[in-house]
Amino acid sequence: MITRGYFIGEIIDELANIAHQVDNRCKLNLTDLNKYLEDFFKEILNRLLDLHLENLNNERSNAPGLDLGDPLKRRAFQITSEKTSTKINNTLETILDEDRMAYSEITILIIGYKQTKYTPNEELWNKFNFKKENIWDINKICQEAIILDLDTLQSIHQYIKKEIVKVKIELEIPNKEGEFSTSIKNYIEPIAKPKFHENALKVYHEYHITKLKNEGLEADDYYSIYDITQAFYFLSKELAKLPRITREFYAFLLERRDENSLDTSSSKFFYRFNGDRLKRICRYSDIDGEIRLLAKHKFIYWNEPTPIREEHYTGWTESSYQIRIPGNAENYTCDNFIVDFVDFIENKNIGYQKPIVNLNFSDF
Repeated sequence: MITRGYFIGEIIDELANIAHQVDNRCKLNLTDLNKYLEDFFKEILNRLLDLHLENLNNERSNAPGLDLGDPLKRRAFQITSEKTSTKINNTLETILDEDRMAYSEITILIIGYKQTKYTPNEELWNKFNFKKENIWDINKICQEAIILDLDTLQSIHQYIKKEIVKVKIELEIPNKEGEFSTSIKNYIEPIAKPKFHENALKVYHEYHITKLKNEGLEADDYYSIYDITQAFYFLSKELAKLPRITREFYAFLLERRDENSLDTSSSKFFYRFNGDRLKRICRYSDIDGEIRLLAKHKFIYWNEPTPIREEHYTGWTESSYQIRIPGNAENYTCDNFIVDFVDFIENKNIGYQKPIVNLNFSDF
């Protein structure tokens, strides 16, 4: 169960990271905050204080002194990276008379941490009824968040998690070559690369030859090492096309397949996974998305609801997924490849994570 402490901790951590980035920019005299940062804190303040702040710079470019305003509740904010007394006094000095009349409470929010002491311009501070308590920083936002109800706290947490990457990108400082540390490559899953042992698939081939001999069957008719190699190379290539999470889902389907569900009635053998059972044992939020991807790449097929095989038909039906290994006679000849594959993994206690998710076939 997610607790208040979890939401508060994540909010504090992310806002502290933003404050750290802003501090680094200030050390390089990069004190300007763009409109995106203003809008980011606008949304947080609206949730935090139940306001309807609007960005005043939408109506007039760089509104003097003020960035955000809620005319109905008569509150306004200046969003800044600078924390000095000079900045506070200059902000008040630039506020227009019409804004002073429109907003009864003006707050200056420092994206960082404020000073312990300020030297006020008494005339200006009195004019706006401005006090030290009207200077907010990241700590103040966190203090206000702690006392919120759980729903509002969760709303702020969700918003921050959704926008935090964009915020960090906006605050990045380029290196000497003008390059930024954040790249789209950091958010793209790399293409998986299959790994095979130098004696690729020899262990797998010998395992099945020995098994056939022990069962008193002709081993000479078993597939050649060439056929098996082609089958595995094709399988690994198809698995590599899938996102890692989808490969994990496929591994789960194979590992938790229905008991005694092997179907050899068609030319392509497959296992089954009952659709109702899947929904009950897997709480993953995007089952349908994984099913669509696996179906597109022919790792599973959907079985339309069919009557349950019982001695006395009750009218009930069941729907299930066929778990397969993709391919046909043109790219490999192992019709019962999935049976041999599952048998080897489970008898050798390899597990499905290593070959299917990590594409590591070194045990084969």
